[in-house]
Amino acid sequence: MSQDPRPDDTAILAAATEFRAALDAIDRTHWRHIHICNFPRGACGHCAELLARHLHKRFGITPDYVSCNLEGEDGRFECGHTWLEWNGLLIDISGDQFGWAPVIVTRTPGPDYTGSRLNTRHRWALDPDWWGRQCGAIWHAAQSYLAETAVR
Repeated sequence: MSQDPRPDDTAILAAATEFRAALDAIDRTHWRHIHICNFPRGACGHCAELLARHLHKRFGITPDYVSCNLEGEDGRFECGHTWLEWNGLLIDISGDQFGWAPVIVTRTPGPDYTGSRLNTRHRWALDPDWWGRQCGAIWHAAQSYLAETAVR
C-alpha cells in the first residue's frame, strides 16, 4: 500500500504558521518599499502569493489563489480580500487585518469567507516580473529568517 504524498491539514497549518511568523519577523522596510505601510493591512494578495510559493517549495503543491469582495450585512462592498485554497482547505495568513486570527487554516470557513463575492479563482503560478518587483525582497528576508530559525 502506497502512502499519499500530499501534506495533511496539520502540516499545512504548521507551514502557514511558520511562514506568517517569518513575515512578522522581517524588517517592515521591505513592506514599505512596496507601499504597504501597516502590515498585514493591504497585504493579503502579497501574503497569498508568498505563501503559495512557500507551500509549493515545501510540499510541491499548487494552491488556488482566491480573491473576493467582502460585503457588509447590507450587501455593500466593504473591501477585498485574498487567500489560498487547496484540496478543500482554506488557508489565510492575513486575516488579522480584519480582526480575525492571523493564521486561518480550515475546512469549514465562516461567513466572512462564504458570504464573499468571488472576484477571481485561479491556480497559483509564479509571475517572475511581478514577483521581482513586489515580493522578491520580502521572500528573501522571510527565507533568511526561516533558515536562521531552523538552525536554532
